[in-house]
Amino acid sequence: MPRPSPRNITVEFDDGSEVTVPFESLPLHLQQEIIRQPFASKPSTDPGQERYLILEWDDGWKEVFEVAPSCTDINRYYVISRPEDVGRLSLNRGDGYPELIEVIRRPLDLKKITFMEEFRLEKDRSTREGKKVDHFFKLSWEGDSLSGYLDDFKRALSDEGIDPGQLSPEKRDQGTELHERIRRRMGLRAGQRQQDVHDFIAYLARRIGE
Repeated sequence: MPRPSPRNITVEFDDGSEVTVPFESLPLHLQQEIIRQPFASKPSTDPGQERYLILEWDDGWKEVFEVAPSCTDINRYYVISRPEDVGRLSLNRGDGYPELIEVIRRPLDLKKITFMEEFRLEKDRSTREGKKVDHFFKLSWEGDSLSGYLDDFKRALSDEGIDPGQLSPEKRDQGTELHERIRRRMGLRAGQRQQDVHDFIAYLARRIGE
């Protein structure tokens, strides 16, 4: 079973009354802000069932996202300039509309996307409409998505003296500090929530234990 998702949100007033609404009824930006908070993000019970997206920039910065399990592949990546730059990464989903990831950090300098497989980005063309410019990118297939990260993970384990079994979901209560040590050693950062990175590390630990 994948990581539990919020179902309802309850607001308690100072007179003791409460109002409960479905979490999905909240505006999307508010949902995203809430799940970034540690209290609203539970660890995955089975990290191997999650889908992970890793973005890497030309300066080596790496961000990890968990995306919906129904996401199947990358649709496209483009950047809108008007005048600030905002990246849009679209993932195809098997159950409806594509999932959209906003890339705020240096979107024109994104170098690599890892999702199921590894792709390198190359600017393709730009189109202008008034003050808005759209920059479209080509994705070139690079190969297996996990080999490099698995190698980095094994080196981090060795450098930190950590056994991969200590990072399993069953030991999550005592493993948060260990996950953080591995995260820092691998240079990984959270795209939206810290728990995504910890789930990805637990997934890598399970992979090398297979």
